[in-house]
Formats: sequence, structure tokens, C-alpha cells
Amino acid sequence: MTTEQTTTLQEQTIAAFESVSLPYISRDTAARIFAIVYVHGGGEEEMVLNRKFTNDVKYIQRRFGIQGGCVPEAEFASLLQHYVRELEDYMADRKRERTTDTDIPDWAHRLMKERYGMKLHG
Repeated sequence: MTTEQTTTLQEQTIAAFESVSLPYISRDTAARIFAIVYVHGGGEEEMVLNRKFTNDVKYIQRRFGIQGGCVPEAEFASLLQHYVRELEDYMADRKRERTTDTDIPDWAHRLMKERYGMKLHG
């Protein structure tokens, strides 16, 4: 299957889930994805060019009201704040300990690798 066919299939799958009001991505996973983007930036070339990732981001924006003029869903916003704090605390702990380990927790690496085939740097 080509990248374009895979992207079309993903877009159709998202549309099918939305048409029957079922979540395509769980609230928890969506909050984790957005926390990673918020803390580690979403402008990396690998993220911007990954169609599966950008399709998921668009879906999350629609589903949880993360668009201009919208009020974000309260439960999503609360989860997002939790994961942002977790990532920031993890980074601060690593800096304080002066460890050479990565400043990104395993769950964030796994999520991005398994879902999008991306490696987070940091």
C-alpha cells in the first residue's frame, strides 16, 4: 500500500468513526500526543511531514475543541495539563540530576514510535 493510499484509508477511517460518534483516538492518548507537541514542539520536520500524525492532530483539534474560537472540552484540558506537567517535571528532574539520559519519558518515546514511526529527540 502506498503512503497516499494509507493516508486516504486513515482519513476514511476517521470519518467513519466520527459519523457514528465513536472516538478514533482515546481522550488519554490524544492528551498525551498534544502534551508532547506542547512541551517538545510540533515543528520538527519529521512531525510536519508525517501525514498520519497531522491527520491525528486535526482530528484531536476537532474532537476536543482545540481550535480558534472553541472552548476545549474540560476533561481533555485537565488531562492535557496533567501530561504537560508530567513531561515538564521529568525534564526538570533530569536537569537537576544532571543525568545524560534522555529528558523524554519512555511512554512518550513508545507512543510516537509505535503510532507514527517517529523518534523523539531530547
